[in-house]
Amino acid sequence: MKAIRKSVVATTGIALALSLAACGGGGAQKSDEDGAGKALKTADPVTALKAAAAKGAEQNTFRTKGTRKDKDGEYVTEGAFQVKPHASEMKDVGPKTAELPDGVSHMITVGDKMYFNGEKVPGKKWWTFSVEGADKSKDPSTELFVRLTSALATSKDVKNTGVETVGGRRAARFQGTVVVSELAAYKGDAMRDKDRDFTVKQWKQEGVEKAVLTVWVGQDGAVAKTEESGKGSEGEYRRADEYRDWGADPGIKPPPAAETATEKEVMEAEMKKQK
Repeated sequence: MKAIRKSVVATTGIALALSLAACGGGGAQKSDEDGAGKALKTADPVTALKAAAAKGAEQNTFRTKGTRKDKDGEYVTEGAFQVKPHASEMKDVGPKTAELPDGVSHMITVGDKMYFNGEKVPGKKWWTFSVEGADKSKDPSTELFVRLTSALATSKDVKNTGVETVGGRRAARFQGTVVVSELAAYKGDAMRDKDRDFTVKQWKQEGVEKAVLTVWVGQDGAVAKTEESGKGSEGEYRRADEYRDWGADPGIKPPPAAETATEKEVMEAEMKKQK
């Protein structure tokens, strides 16, 4: 309970400080040298990141838009997410392949059903399968942006590097390097144990020893953008995402049943190919 109260106080405190600074004391618009800009420029990295992570963990819905670059090429990404009841929609537009001739990868998850674009069965634009026992509430991790924000708060060299405009909003830019071995040994209150273990395991599986993280936090205390870059066993990678529409209905729905191949149909089609 003490940890929860500290998170609430920290979140409320920084949001209040930034909003009061934005309002100022008079009618004149404030510049980046005073008011909200000054509050963002002088925000303590660890305090701001811990508060932003706590605030992010409370959000049930949001949208993302960003870019990704790895060994397979460069992608433009979009996503919509709902924590409870669990639903998500993710679309990547990247290099054209035999599997994805238009370069578009589109996945929708609703409960324990996952839907993918692609004609596995002639005449069907989508195909689906069930993930038995899928339950987002049992996932050992929170959302990716919360994990990245929390991980950056544990970095020994995290700094407030100034104020930038992200999605039309002014935001403080925090950057640092997270060493995976150091994160694995971290015992502080900036990151939940389950999130730490989940993140360390994922990075180790990808052969990542350290990652450069950048997180932008807006005047409202919410994460405006995250960026991760590093080098793993399959080469260098970089991913950046902006966040918006907190709390709005993401409108995630499964594809039309008439256009979706069932698990049975997909299995039968795959068996025919192997004959």
